Amino acid sequence: MKVPSSFFLVCSTLFFVSAFLPAAHAAGMFGGGATLDTSYCKFNPPRQTVVYVDDTDVVKDRVDWVKILLAKLQQTLMPGERTTVVELSPQHGQSKEIWSACWPNVSASEAKKLTSESHFFSGNPLDSLKEQQGFFARDFGQAITKIYLSSQRALAEVEIDPDSPPQKSIIRSLASDGARYANGRGTIRSILYSDMAENSELGSVFKTPLPENLNLDSKLGIYLHRSIFYVFGAGGTIKDDGKVSDDIRKFWAVAFQSMAANVGGFGSDLGIANVIPERGTTFEVTLKENSDELHGHLFLMTDHDGQLVDSWIGITRLRSVAINGSLRCSENTTQCSLNAKTNSPLVTNSTLETLSLKQSGSSSLFSSGGSMQGTLGVQGSNVNLPILAKLVNEE
Repeated sequence: MKVPSSFFLVCSTLFFVSAFLPAAHAAGMFGGGATLDTSYCKFNPPRQTVVYVDDTDVVKDRVDWVKILLAKLQQTLMPGERTTVVELSPQHGQSKEIWSACWPNVSASEAKKLTSESHFFSGNPLDSLKEQQGFFARDFGQAITKIYLSSQRALAEVEIDPDSPPQKSIIRSLASDGARYANGRGTIRSILYSDMAENSELGSVFKTPLPENLNLDSKLGIYLHRSIFYVFGAGGTIKDDGKVSDDIRKFWAVAFQSMAANVGGFGSDLGIANVIPERGTTFEVTLKENSDELHGHLFLMTDHDGQLVDSWIGITRLRSVAINGSLRCSENTTQCSLNAKTNSPLVTNSTLETLSLKQSGSSSLFSSGGSMQGTLGVQGSNVNLPILAKLVNEE
């Protein structure tokens, strides 16, 4: 009897998903069933995560990157964090959303509150988390499998000869998903799996000299506001001694800056720390440069110890950069101080700038009217500009 090809397709899909699907147990969160509960989305944390998969880089029988990605998500997602899988098709300059859901988890304070709301639960909500997280992993795996099965190619077909690279526009693919960054609160953590081998009319990592400015904001009208990009797999398909990989990093530093995107990590590996943020807050900032006032936003997200996670500062007439450091507050948050470093220059030509702010006023920093003031620049130099940050009261 001839076995239909669809049988092998289903089997390969299940095998691929089960390769990184954790075991699931217990009953469903809000009443059981074998589906991922959407009720976690009501937590509405200040960050969402978008996973981009470059479909020109999918190699047959290579799925280690998926296991790494899923493990990193499980170790870093906030309770209820919206997670979306998007397929990028650089050969056509397009993108397509494949799947979206919210991470099933609760904080200690949320668990205490939810347990008391007996009309929501038939039992302790914590009892069902492992099963719900298993459903999340299963559905995430099915989304990646869909991309894998439609895009997989032999390694020899995926590898790129630098002397004759294929046409490929990752920039246009990202631009086609630009509406995601136009509105909304909080920040977007964008995890991008790609070789980043841009080769289009907008620019090429294979042509020297590399551009100093791409003007993508005016050419495409693309602004990836509120984003922190983590790129992994960069240069992984290039058949050379590593030179193109260096050029890829330089090219994309300019490209991301031109698209108003912040970069948290860029390389062959996924450089995200295993930290779950607990608080995220947006401030409006005013930077004084001589007699001019420049305006922008500061987004601060911290872990339990006050260390900054996926935080950034953006000045409208300049650019946006990621920052690292700490926000220390008294127990009642009436005395807070921010000590941070930028990961690229914002107001000077220095490779490292300092952002130092202290709370002003006697009310909580995170209540209406909360503000901080200080300086941004290079300490000890003549470029250390006054800056004021005022809390944005978000709904």
